Amino acid sequence: MDKRLARIDPASADAAQKTVIDRLGAGRGRIPTPFNIWLHNPNLAAGMEIIGTHVDHSPVLSEAETEVAILSTAVFWNAPYVIANHRRHALKAGVPEPVVDAILEKRRPTAGADRFGAVCDAVADILGGAMVDDARFARYEATLGRAVIAELLVTIGYFTSVSLAMSFHALEPKN
Repeated sequence: MDKRLARIDPASADAAQKTVIDRLGAGRGRIPTPFNIWLHNPNLAAGMEIIGTHVDHSPVLSEAETEVAILSTAVFWNAPYVIANHRRHALKAGVPEPVVDAILEKRRPTAGADRFGAVCDAVADILGGAMVDDARFARYEATLGRAVIAELLVTIGYFTSVSLAMSFHALEPKN
């Protein structure tokens, strides 16, 4: 499963790696799997820790909204490990099963005209190439606000890196 994953042992980590490990412990309580990849470049891992911990505790997205962005990104990049983990998280966070199924089947979810529906639409548009017409952008701005739009972009960007890292290192979902 994780033959390519060269974990950093916290006991033998260098000073820069230990700093990131300590921050992960304070912010997340653990070392998430992608950090076993990024810790080989501690400056990169430090930046990813800031972004990842922020995304993990988003002040502007609900857990369900965050999970829509994460699961959609994992499916877009065909990252089985991330898909398996975040399918469970999405359902637990209250993402309706038809929305999860649509994402897994690479269909645009039908989630309504409320904020949650706007998040689903915005995520689909961002992953579709980020080119939206003025009317759609105005809807997102009015319904979500610019802080949420920015948060969705960063969440998708961060989980693009997570998805690519996990797939490149040939990590498979745990059964």
